[in-house]
Amino acid sequence: MIHEFRDEIMKAVFTFRFDAPESEAMRLSAVAEEMFYEVRRLETLLSRFIEDSDAARINRLSCGESAVVAAETFRCLELAEEGTRLTNGYFDAAYLSPAVDAALRPFTLLTKPHRVRCEVESLHVDLGGIGKGFALDCIAPIPLLYGYSRALLCADSSTMLALEPPENKQGWEVFLKLDDGAQRLELCNTAVSCSGTSVKGEHIFDVKRREWSTKTNRCYSFADTAAEAEISSTAGLLTH
Repeated sequence: MIHEFRDEIMKAVFTFRFDAPESEAMRLSAVAEEMFYEVRRLETLLSRFIEDSDAARINRLSCGESAVVAAETFRCLELAEEGTRLTNGYFDAAYLSPAVDAALRPFTLLTKPHRVRCEVESLHVDLGGIGKGFALDCIAPIPLLYGYSRALLCADSSTMLALEPPENKQGWEVFLKLDDGAQRLELCNTAVSCSGTSVKGEHIFDVKRREWSTKTNRCYSFADTAAEAEISSTAGLLTH
Protein backbone atom coordinates (compact mmCIF):
# COMPACT_ATOMS: atom_id res chain seq x y z
CA MET A 1 0.00 0.00 0.00
CA ILE A 2 1.23 3.51 -0.82
CA HIS A 3 1.14 5.99 2.07
CA GLU A 4 1.49 9.69 1.25
CA PHE A 5 2.29 12.65 3.49
CA ARG A 6 2.77 16.28 2.51
CA ASP A 7 3.52 19.66 4.04
CA GLU A 8 4.48 23.11 2.74
CA ILE A 9 8.01 24.08 3.78
CA MET A 10 10.77 26.16 2.14
CA LYS A 11 8.12 27.71 -0.13
CA ALA A 12 7.58 24.24 -1.63
CA VAL A 13 5.30 21.28 -1.07
CA PHE A 14 7.29 18.38 0.32
CA THR A 15 5.68 15.01 -0.39
CA PHE A 16 6.79 11.67 1.00
CA ARG A 17 5.47 8.39 -0.41
CA PHE A 18 6.12 5.02 1.23
CA ASP A 19 5.27 1.50 0.19
CA ALA A 20 4.39 -0.39 3.37
CA PRO A 21 1.54 -2.49 4.80
CA GLU A 22 -1.67 -0.68 5.74
CA SER A 23 -1.05 -1.55 9.38
CA GLU A 24 2.05 0.70 9.36
CA ALA A 25 0.07 3.90 8.70
CA MET A 26 0.34 5.40 12.19
CA ARG A 27 4.03 4.57 12.54
CA LEU A 28 4.76 5.99 9.09
CA SER A 29 2.91 9.18 10.01
CA ALA A 30 5.31 9.64 12.94
CA VAL A 31 8.32 8.96 10.69
CA ALA A 32 7.06 11.50 8.12
CA GLU A 33 6.56 14.10 10.85
CA GLU A 34 10.15 13.59 11.98
CA MET A 35 11.26 14.19 8.40
CA PHE A 36 9.13 17.33 8.08
CA TYR A 37 10.55 18.58 11.38
CA GLU A 38 14.08 18.17 10.04
CA VAL A 39 13.24 20.07 6.84
CA ARG A 40 11.80 22.91 8.92
CA ARG A 41 14.96 22.97 11.02
CA LEU A 42 17.11 23.15 7.90
CA GLU A 43 14.96 25.99 6.61
CA THR A 44 15.78 28.02 9.76
CA LEU A 45 19.46 27.66 8.81
CA LEU A 46 19.41 28.00 5.03
CA SER A 47 16.63 30.48 4.20
CA ARG A 48 17.84 34.03 3.58
CA PHE A 49 14.28 35.19 4.34
CA ILE A 50 14.51 34.17 8.02
CA GLU A 51 16.20 37.01 9.90
CA ASP A 52 18.34 34.94 12.27
CA SER A 53 19.19 32.12 9.84
CA ASP A 54 22.79 31.33 8.98
CA ALA A 55 22.20 32.52 5.42
CA ALA A 56 20.79 35.87 6.56
CA ARG A 57 23.64 36.40 9.03
CA ILE A 58 26.19 35.65 6.32
CA ASN A 59 24.59 38.22 4.03
CA ARG A 60 24.90 40.89 6.72
CA LEU A 61 28.66 40.44 7.04
CA SER A 62 30.99 43.27 6.06
CA CYS A 63 34.11 42.57 4.06
CA GLY A 64 36.63 40.74 6.26
CA GLU A 65 34.08 39.68 8.86
CA SER A 66 33.24 36.04 9.53
CA ALA A 67 30.39 34.11 11.15
CA VAL A 68 30.20 30.67 12.74
CA VAL A 69 27.55 28.53 11.05
CA ALA A 70 25.96 25.17 11.68
CA ALA A 71 27.58 22.06 10.23
CA GLU A 72 24.63 21.59 7.87
CA THR A 73 24.94 25.13 6.50
CA PHE A 74 28.66 24.65 6.02
CA ARG A 75 28.12 21.37 4.16
CA CYS A 76 25.48 22.95 1.91
CA LEU A 77 27.88 25.78 1.08
CA GLU A 78 30.65 23.27 0.40
CA LEU A 79 28.41 21.45 -2.08
CA ALA A 80 27.39 24.74 -3.68
CA GLU A 81 31.00 25.80 -4.13
CA GLU A 82 31.90 22.41 -5.58
CA GLY A 83 28.96 22.85 -7.96
CA THR A 84 30.31 26.25 -9.01
CA ARG A 85 33.66 24.69 -9.81
CA LEU A 86 32.24 21.71 -11.71
CA THR A 87 29.83 23.83 -13.79
CA ASN A 88 32.42 26.49 -14.61
CA GLY A 89 30.42 29.05 -12.68
CA TYR A 90 27.02 28.49 -14.29
CA PHE A 91 25.71 27.46 -10.88
CA ASP A 92 26.63 29.99 -8.20
CA ALA A 93 25.01 30.45 -4.80
CA ALA A 94 26.64 33.90 -4.61
CA TYR A 95 25.30 34.95 -8.01
CA LEU A 96 24.31 38.51 -7.04
CA SER A 97 27.47 39.29 -5.09
CA PRO A 98 29.83 41.94 -6.49
CA ALA A 99 32.27 40.60 -9.07
CA VAL A 100 35.73 39.91 -7.71
CA ASP A 101 39.03 38.66 -9.06
CA ALA A 102 38.63 35.34 -10.85
CA ALA A 103 40.88 33.65 -8.31
CA LEU A 104 38.84 34.91 -5.34
CA ARG A 105 35.32 33.89 -4.38
CA PRO A 106 32.97 36.35 -2.62
CA PHE A 107 33.23 34.24 0.54
CA THR A 108 35.66 31.76 2.04
CA LEU A 109 34.85 28.63 4.03
CA LEU A 110 36.95 28.13 7.13
CA THR A 111 37.03 25.28 9.62
CA LYS A 112 37.64 24.82 13.36
CA PRO A 113 34.97 25.96 13.90
CA HIS A 114 32.86 26.07 10.72
CA ARG A 115 32.93 29.68 9.61
CA VAL A 116 32.15 31.78 6.56
CA ARG A 117 34.32 34.82 5.88
CA CYS A 118 33.02 37.61 3.67
CA GLU A 119 35.47 38.80 0.99
CA VAL A 120 33.35 41.58 -0.54
CA GLU A 121 30.95 44.32 0.42
CA SER A 122 27.27 43.47 -0.09
CA LEU A 123 27.67 39.70 -0.04
CA HIS A 124 24.58 37.91 -1.37
CA VAL A 125 24.34 34.16 -0.74
CA ASP A 126 21.17 32.39 -1.89
CA LEU A 127 20.85 28.67 -1.19
CA GLY A 128 17.43 28.39 -2.83
CA GLY A 129 18.94 26.68 -5.85
CA ILE A 130 20.29 23.80 -3.81
CA GLY A 131 18.45 23.96 -0.49
CA LYS A 132 15.46 21.74 -1.29
CA GLY A 133 17.63 19.03 -2.80
CA PHE A 134 20.04 19.28 0.11
CA ALA A 135 17.11 18.87 2.51
CA LEU A 136 15.90 15.75 0.69
CA ASP A 137 19.38 14.25 0.90
CA CYS A 138 19.57 15.04 4.62
CA ILE A 139 16.27 13.37 5.49
CA ALA A 140 16.67 10.33 3.23
CA PRO A 141 18.37 8.25 5.98
CA ILE A 142 15.51 8.81 8.46
CA PRO A 143 13.01 6.28 7.06
CA LEU A 144 15.81 3.74 6.70
CA LEU A 145 16.43 3.95 10.46
CA TYR A 146 12.87 2.71 10.99
CA GLY A 147 13.05 -0.03 8.35
CA TYR A 148 11.32 1.79 5.49
CA SER A 149 13.48 1.65 2.38
CA ARG A 150 10.72 1.85 -0.25
CA ALA A 151 10.19 5.60 -0.53
CA LEU A 152 9.95 8.55 -2.90
CA LEU A 153 10.77 11.99 -1.51
CA CYS A 154 9.71 15.10 -3.45
CA ALA A 155 10.07 18.87 -3.16
CA ASP A 156 7.27 20.09 -5.42
CA SER A 157 7.44 18.17 -8.68
CA SER A 158 10.77 19.75 -9.59
CA THR A 159 13.10 17.74 -7.34
CA MET A 160 12.62 14.07 -6.52
CA LEU A 161 14.75 11.54 -4.69
CA ALA A 162 13.82 7.88 -5.12
CA LEU A 163 14.97 5.21 -2.71
CA GLU A 164 14.00 1.54 -3.19
CA PRO A 165 10.98 1.02 -5.47
CA PRO A 166 7.55 -0.26 -4.40
CA GLU A 167 7.22 -4.01 -4.05
CA ASN A 168 7.16 -5.84 -7.39
CA LYS A 169 7.94 -2.61 -9.27
CA GLN A 170 11.05 -1.53 -11.17
CA GLY A 171 10.81 1.99 -9.81
CA TRP A 172 8.56 4.80 -8.63
CA GLU A 173 6.35 6.03 -11.46
CA VAL A 174 6.77 9.75 -12.13
CA PHE A 175 5.91 12.02 -15.04
CA LEU A 176 8.27 14.73 -16.25
CA LYS A 177 6.48 17.66 -17.87
CA LEU A 178 7.65 18.48 -21.37
CA ASP A 179 6.65 21.24 -23.76
CA ASP A 180 4.60 18.77 -25.81
CA GLY A 181 3.30 16.51 -23.04
CA ALA A 182 4.90 14.37 -20.38
CA GLN A 183 7.47 11.61 -20.16
CA ARG A 184 6.76 8.64 -17.89
CA LEU A 185 9.74 7.31 -15.95
CA GLU A 186 10.40 4.81 -13.19
CA LEU A 187 12.90 6.08 -10.62
CA CYS A 188 14.97 3.84 -8.37
CA ASN A 189 17.87 4.90 -6.15
CA THR A 190 18.39 8.14 -8.05
CA ALA A 191 17.46 11.81 -8.01
CA VAL A 192 16.05 14.09 -10.69
CA SER A 193 15.61 17.85 -10.74
CA CYS A 194 14.07 20.31 -13.18
CA SER A 195 15.00 23.93 -13.82
CA GLY A 196 13.04 26.39 -15.91
CA THR A 197 10.96 29.55 -15.78
CA SER A 198 7.60 28.27 -17.03
CA VAL A 199 6.22 27.68 -13.50
CA LYS A 200 7.88 30.22 -11.17
CA GLY A 201 8.83 32.85 -13.71
CA GLU A 202 12.21 34.59 -13.78
CA HIS A 203 14.08 33.23 -10.77
CA ILE A 204 17.29 31.83 -12.31
CA PHE A 205 20.14 34.27 -12.69
CA ASP A 206 22.54 33.86 -15.61
CA VAL A 207 25.88 34.63 -13.99
CA LYS A 208 27.73 34.83 -17.30
CA ARG A 209 25.34 37.35 -18.85
CA ARG A 210 24.57 39.08 -15.52
CA GLU A 211 20.84 38.96 -16.12
CA TRP A 212 17.78 36.93 -15.18
CA SER A 213 17.19 34.01 -17.52
CA THR A 214 14.01 34.15 -19.59
CA LYS A 215 14.36 30.69 -21.10
CA THR A 216 11.02 28.92 -21.09
CA ASN A 217 12.36 25.44 -21.82
CA ARG A 218 12.93 22.92 -19.05
CA CYS A 219 16.16 21.16 -18.19
CA TYR A 220 16.08 17.86 -16.30
CA SER A 221 19.11 16.39 -14.65
CA PHE A 222 19.68 13.01 -13.00
CA ALA A 223 22.27 12.46 -10.27
CA ASP A 224 23.07 10.31 -7.27
CA THR A 225 21.90 13.03 -4.88
CA ALA A 226 19.12 15.60 -5.05
CA ALA A 227 21.54 18.47 -4.37
CA GLU A 228 23.73 17.42 -7.29
CA ALA A 229 20.66 17.14 -9.53
CA GLU A 230 19.57 20.70 -8.62
CA ILE A 231 23.01 22.07 -9.36
CA SER A 232 23.35 20.39 -12.73
CA SER A 233 19.79 21.20 -13.86
CA THR A 234 20.35 24.90 -13.17
CA ALA A 235 23.66 24.88 -15.02
CA GLY A 236 22.20 22.81 -17.84
CA LEU A 237 19.38 25.28 -18.40
CA LEU A 238 21.83 28.16 -18.76
CA THR A 239 24.16 26.33 -21.12
CA HIS A 240 21.51 25.12 -23.60
